[in-house]
Amino acid sequence: MMASVSVFASAAGSSLDRLDSALEGLRSRSFAVEKVYNDWRYLRILWQSYHKRSGAAAGLKIEATAEEIAQDLVRFCNGEKQGDKKSPESESLLELARDCSTKTKLLMAEIGEALDRLYLSWSSSGRDSSINSSFQIHLLSPAPLDVSFWPSFVKHLHSNVLRISRIAAEHLGSEHVTVRNQVYSLYDSLKSLEHYIAPLFSHPNFSSPGEAGAEDGAATDDALPSVDACLGHVVSVVLRIANRCCDHWLDCKTGRIQVEKSELTKFVEDLHHEIHPRNPYFMEFHLNFLMAIYRSSHRKDEDVDFVMQFCYYLFNFEGGDFRDEVSSLVTLFVKTNAKLEDRDFVQSFFPELNAVLTEMASLFEANNREGDKLDNSPQCSELLTKICLLKAELLLVVQIHNINSSNSSSSSFSSSSTMLSDWEDIIYECRELPRNLSRYFQKLHHEQIEDGKKMSEFIELIFQEVESLYQSFRHQELTKSAVKNSLLPLVSKLVIFKEETFLMELLRLKNGGDSTFIACGKEQIDLHLQKLKYISQILLDERRKDREDVFRSCLYFRKLTSFSYSFSITQDKMIISFSDLLYKVKHLMTAELREIIPQFLMLDFPKTCKLRFLDFLLTNLEELLKCFPTSIASVKYHIEEIQLHLKSLNTFLLNVTKLDIEKHPELKDLGDCVNDVAYQVECIVDSIEVDAQPQNFFWLIDVLEDLRLVKEKACGIHLPTPDAEVRDSKIVNQVPIDKLSRDSTPTIDEFVVDLKDEEQFIIEKLTRGTPKALDIVSIIGMPGLGKTTLAMKVYNSKSVMYCFHQRAWCTVSQAYEKRRLLIEILTGVHGPTDEIHQMTDDALEEKLRKALLRNKYLIVMDDVWDAGAVNDLKKAFPNDSNGSRILLTSRHRSVALEIEPDSVPHSLRQFSEEESWKLLEKKVFKGESCPKELLEVGKEIARRCQGLPLALVAVAGILKAPVKNPKSWKKLADTLSSEVIDNPEAREARCKEVLGVSYNHLPEHLKSCLCYMVVLSEERDILVRKLKRFWLAEGFIPRPEQKSSEEVAEDFLMDLIDRSLVIISKRRSNGKVKSCRLHDLILDFCKSKLKDASLFQLVTRSSEPYASFPNSDYGFEFDFHHNSCPVSFSSYRLAISLKRNHLVESKPIGLGTRSLLFFASSDSEPRCPYDISFIWQNFKLLRVLDFECINVGVSFPAEIGQLVQLRYLAVGGYLRSIPQSISNLRRLETLILKGLRGMIMLPNTIWQMKSLRHVHVNPHISFNRDDEEQRGGCFELKNLVSLSCPSLSCGEEADRIIIRFQNVGKLRCIFFESQDSSTNRNQFPRLIRLTHLESLKILYHGTPLNNGEFNLPLNLKKLTLSNFRLPWSHISAIGKLENLEVLKLLSGAFEGRTWKMEDGEFQKLKFLCLDTLNIVEWIASYEQLPRLQRLVIQNCKELKELPDDLANITSLETIEVHWCGQSAEESANNIREEAGEIKVVIRSSYSKS
Repeated sequence: MMASVSVFASAAGSSLDRLDSALEGLRSRSFAVEKVYNDWRYLRILWQSYHKRSGAAAGLKIEATAEEIAQDLVRFCNGEKQGDKKSPESESLLELARDCSTKTKLLMAEIGEALDRLYLSWSSSGRDSSINSSFQIHLLSPAPLDVSFWPSFVKHLHSNVLRISRIAAEHLGSEHVTVRNQVYSLYDSLKSLEHYIAPLFSHPNFSSPGEAGAEDGAATDDALPSVDACLGHVVSVVLRIANRCCDHWLDCKTGRIQVEKSELTKFVEDLHHEIHPRNPYFMEFHLNFLMAIYRSSHRKDEDVDFVMQFCYYLFNFEGGDFRDEVSSLVTLFVKTNAKLEDRDFVQSFFPELNAVLTEMASLFEANNREGDKLDNSPQCSELLTKICLLKAELLLVVQIHNINSSNSSSSSFSSSSTMLSDWEDIIYECRELPRNLSRYFQKLHHEQIEDGKKMSEFIELIFQEVESLYQSFRHQELTKSAVKNSLLPLVSKLVIFKEETFLMELLRLKNGGDSTFIACGKEQIDLHLQKLKYISQILLDERRKDREDVFRSCLYFRKLTSFSYSFSITQDKMIISFSDLLYKVKHLMTAELREIIPQFLMLDFPKTCKLRFLDFLLTNLEELLKCFPTSIASVKYHIEEIQLHLKSLNTFLLNVTKLDIEKHPELKDLGDCVNDVAYQVECIVDSIEVDAQPQNFFWLIDVLEDLRLVKEKACGIHLPTPDAEVRDSKIVNQVPIDKLSRDSTPTIDEFVVDLKDEEQFIIEKLTRGTPKALDIVSIIGMPGLGKTTLAMKVYNSKSVMYCFHQRAWCTVSQAYEKRRLLIEILTGVHGPTDEIHQMTDDALEEKLRKALLRNKYLIVMDDVWDAGAVNDLKKAFPNDSNGSRILLTSRHRSVALEIEPDSVPHSLRQFSEEESWKLLEKKVFKGESCPKELLEVGKEIARRCQGLPLALVAVAGILKAPVKNPKSWKKLADTLSSEVIDNPEAREARCKEVLGVSYNHLPEHLKSCLCYMVVLSEERDILVRKLKRFWLAEGFIPRPEQKSSEEVAEDFLMDLIDRSLVIISKRRSNGKVKSCRLHDLILDFCKSKLKDASLFQLVTRSSEPYASFPNSDYGFEFDFHHNSCPVSFSSYRLAISLKRNHLVESKPIGLGTRSLLFFASSDSEPRCPYDISFIWQNFKLLRVLDFECINVGVSFPAEIGQLVQLRYLAVGGYLRSIPQSISNLRRLETLILKGLRGMIMLPNTIWQMKSLRHVHVNPHISFNRDDEEQRGGCFELKNLVSLSCPSLSCGEEADRIIIRFQNVGKLRCIFFESQDSSTNRNQFPRLIRLTHLESLKILYHGTPLNNGEFNLPLNLKKLTLSNFRLPWSHISAIGKLENLEVLKLLSGAFEGRTWKMEDGEFQKLKFLCLDTLNIVEWIASYEQLPRLQRLVIQNCKELKELPDDLANITSLETIEVHWCGQSAEESANNIREEAGEIKVVIRSSYSKS
């Protein structure tokens, strides 16, 4: 083997010798040949290093190239004529020299690339697969260079540099000292590099290449480059410098370039930069080289001498604080790198250390390489403070590592001893650092001294805590885990402090001291730093189980700092803006924290009514900032900025038209983006107020940054309208969001087309013929055809009303409950009573059967889907063979035939084209004729509705728009298909198509209002007052100054009714809508929109996981722990229809849910109390909570006071009192308490709830009387609109309470006789103070009032009195109320056999009800009730007759006589016969044959 090596060496040497001989003979004749000669001197030295390593491919390559060039030269020499050999450079020689130079240059480049490949592939974290040279794979093998070649190699490089200096002297003259100095600086740098590296290889602790890590079987460290890689990198750099020097020298010698001072200066600067420490890439190499050397050292426990050697090289043997601190820092870093197993964490320090050392090297150069001068410079002191901060952080990291290492040690005692030993060394360093900092900051610039002092104090505090921990651990007062958990926040604090210091410095640097830019950047920095602080708080939260996340967070912080520092190395060029830097930092933050920081709730935010919500949010933010709870104190300014941005965007979007969106499609995306951000803002801000957690603050800053970006995008969109420009957030004014649809309540047109043939046919089926067994009449037809409308017309027709003694209506629908149907029918027969809701199903069935027994009755069952509904109720329908009938409507013929096989169902026909146009015309023009210009297109629209009444009225809702022209009508007609359809499925699809067009024409605010009604359609009829309160709580209703919110809500509802999308079910006595409903087809359509718009999630018995729950009305065992997942919801709003126990025992979760509405699937009274404590833990952000049908027990849950976002609250139970914590709900607008027995006591804190608008408590409430001292206006409920049902003692107590809600508009109350002995104890309260009161209902308990005088407000429009038992003479005070329109006298309100009405009273009365009075004679004339429209006489058994003169009241429309005597009924019929147009409805209390 040795022989082969010798042969190889001999052969190789002969090749290079031959080449050297050939070049020596020609170099004097050609500068180009001389360059080749010098280049091969480098290659010979490299060959000498390689040939010592057997089989080195690089050596073979050098040999082969040398042999090839030598042969070319020999052939040239042999081919030349004898006389030419002494001649100057010939063309052929020059050509040969260039060819040789090219081959040599390629070889040097190839070798340099190969030498550098190991280092570059390591630095890019993996070998590069793009190595194409055939020998490079071998160069990457472990075989190293022989380091003995280094001195001679650099020596030859020196000679090349000297050549450049001679060029400077020859071509530029002696006056160009600068260039020569730069050349000499390059020369000096090379000498310094030589002196630095060469001694390292002779150090006794240094392992020669190939031996490193071999001892004791140590494994190599992939996290560091090898010494070979480092040395190869230097050789590669030197080869590049040599090559460039030779090329430049040759170009100058041959005259191919004209040397200019600037060119030569640039050339030398570039060469010098390659190997100067101020080059961050070369400094990076040095740090890697030092770590590789230390890894190769045999004795790591000794001082690291080569670090000092590096400092000598770096500072040219100059000494001072700068060298001591740099040496200490680099030593600590190198040792830490070798000690810590977490290489990623150590490497995160690398960019910062590199930047600091690079900056120090540049500063040393700027101070003429004079140590004393550098030591006394403020810039150096500033750098030294940075070094101290970095050392401080490294020391803390080392100690945390020591704790981790000791935890993994097998011996607890030995590990603790080692830990204490290491810690003592660290404590020594910790004590020195603040002292050194105190010295350094004294040398800073005057304006920086304060910052330096702050830094010194900060470090001193940090290490005081460290020393305290050390002492506590030493005395065994703390465990290792506790010490570690205490050190981690110190690291976080330190990193954040450093990040702030660096970013502010970079900000000043990038903006050249511009105060405006600095102020703006300062805001960005503050935002960024606050996010870092919140991250720390999140990760250091004691509730976190994974404490290792904290250490990972430190690594994350280090990455941020390293990322930021990476820009300081280019600070002289400033290639990136400060905003871009922070933008990149933010994205790095997002990527790194995805698995550590809790992510923002992934909620399904609604997609409708965007601007309305934005306005609602802005109002809420304004109110929040006014109240200023302590929970938002730290983010108040951020919330204010968010508010300003949202106001600006709101103003911008308000002015965007459909035309603008067509021209700028990005506007739609912008609107969606603003909507998403707004919902996020609401969720985060409300979360902070409810339960401030660090992640909430983090998310808030995140969303603020997003909002700034959205604002910038909006600023880039230019609209033609000047007002639509995004204004400066600080000067923009609030603009109203929604333009209300109308200024006043519209009149409700109820025009229908009289289908006389259809109506008459059904009436005859019901009324004609001889009495026979109970018969069932069916109307069938597709949805939207008008089945319900026809049944209602028949039901209310005079002939039907006179034919049947009892009538009732119930709506069945697809999912029905027998109990609900029984209650609905009984309510129609007996009127609404609380009694029936307390009864069992069997008792209800029996009560209904008895009520119908021996009476001729008509029961309408609307929307029957299967025969089961009728069969379930058959027992309640007695068959007396007296002509009683059941009228049902259904979509399915088969259902009707199954129920009554012997009767042919009546199929409802479609409208003819003439009937269709007639209906459309009446709906659009309210009885007037259509203008000629619209006649043709109007009939075309009617024709395309295919005779479907629902489609016709839906289209009419669109055509009612104030602006009516042929163009807009033609456009609407074009959206409707003209295809003729002849099957039910296609007709239904056509109807839905028309509904879709109608829906799309709705304003955004009405879309949300309409879809919300789907949720409340559980019982078909929707109570309007409840609907409006929900709309108000949800923020759908704006709050203009000129109207109340309730009035605006009424306008919205009437708009939907006017568009024929909502049907009126019942009216109040004053003519207003009491309840409404949606047509089945509209209901189905809106359900789909509800889901698409994410407005509500509907949860029913068929929803998962409830479909698998046992079907029980009582408690059940269900193993939730083994269930696949908790019942969790991400919906913004939830409507749940389940059995009560299913809801309560599943304990659902909706952390971002704002509305929770519950509908018990069984309507039985909830006697069993339920625990709903899960609500305030699982639904903290609720704005609406409707648990009216849940029994919460005797005690009102005090924890509900934690749901501070509530605006609507409804609960039920055996409640006795309400806790004072209810006042925490400062936003609460509606409070509904459904007591199941007795009185409920309200706390005195109720008067502090200033937002309350509606308070309704059943059966009644009392107020805490222990608040006598709390009087005056400061405890008034000025916003209270409606109140029921306070129980007040007549006299002073009632006066004292009433004065606290002076603005109430609707009041239902109980007055009882006072036990006070004063003279005023039993007087009617002074309600005249309630100047806004319009509706009043009073139930009195006790002896008749002292003077019997009513003290009523003049503005009263509706009055209901019960049980006052006053003589009829006292009614005059009521009759004189000028605005009274509705009067109900119930249950002994007045006593006496005769009521004689006086002239001039009740001049505006429209509705009069007399119920359960002992009146016998009623004397009245038409002049005393000139505007009466409806009269109801009920349970007045002794009343003989109605006044005959009622027939002369022209406004009277209806007289109802229920359960009175026969004479009273007959007098009502007489009035009907006399007047002709008056409808008379009679329900008898006795059986009729």
